Amino acid sequence: MAHATNRRGIATVARAVIDAIEPWYDWGKISVQRMESLRPGRSITDGEVRYFELQWLGVHIAFQIGRTPKGVR
Repeated sequence: MAHATNRRGIATVARAVIDAIEPWYDWGKISVQRMESLRPGRSITDGEVRYFELQWLGVHIAFQIGRTPKGVR
């Protein structure tokens, strides 16, 4: 009986270690706004860009790749 309990404890610790070192990632399309459109008196313009995020061992890296929409004058 003690042997089975010890095995479950080792499995729990192993699972926690694997969860801690497994990277988290996400990607897809996201809507972005022009920074100029956040100022008062400017119309809001937005468009879609592709993004990729990776978090691993406390490091977070994110990319957004695409063209921002043209400004409205």
